Amino acid sequence: MPRVSPEADHDSALGAQDAGPDGGAGDGAGDGAGTRERPSLSAAQHILGRAAWVGSEVFSPPVLIALMLVSLAVVTDPNWVVTTVISVIAFAVIPQAVAIAMTLRGRATDKFIVNRAQRHLFYAIVMASTLLGAAATLLVTESAWVSWACFIAVGLVAVVAVINTVFKISLHALISALTAVVIASAFSWWVLLATIPVWALVIWSRVHLGRHSRSEVIAGSTLGFLAAGVLLLGAGVPMG
Repeated sequence: MPRVSPEADHDSALGAQDAGPDGGAGDGAGDGAGTRERPSLSAAQHILGRAAWVGSEVFSPPVLIALMLVSLAVVTDPNWVVTTVISVIAFAVIPQAVAIAMTLRGRATDKFIVNRAQRHLFYAIVMASTLLGAAATLLVTESAWVSWACFIAVGLVAVVAVINTVFKISLHALISALTAVVIASAFSWWVLLATIPVWALVIWSRVHLGRHSRSEVIAGSTLGFLAAGVLLLGAGVPMG
């Protein structure tokens, strides 16, 4: 499997914009109408490519996980500083570092490990980090929300690792769905007006970039929303 550069997602969305209608370079040849249409098409492709990059990179799983953990700790935990440091390192920083290390060593095609067969080692390492991080976080947190976030984290890694043996579920979709609900619940349900569009952008970007099929992002989103419901019910958060 060839290596994919960090810019692959963005480039894949933009790679065709310089091609002419016959597959050759767009050199301005052709009738006037065709010449006038190409710049607008190129601009549209550029905008879509940038939007897809934002959905995939800016709102990547480690970023959203960190935002969720910080939100829960700050709002609900008197020991939020220690809780945040431990949980973010274990659940967000280490998994991303593992993915990057695997990419640099040629064990993965890119930092999001789009090849399903390459994810088995990743999940094994992340499970160890998640178990240790959850145990350490549970020792210091005073928040039922954070405690249930730890339980959910361990459960999700185990479930996704099993699913991955037969199906490449979208982690972007899963995490964006989970965090959309949980972050809103920590502040106000009105926050859903911001977090749900982020989720929609993320799942669209993964399909647009060709990294996942529609069924993979639907499966990931479904599991993410279910996990969010379990977390909130376990923590005793009103759902209305």
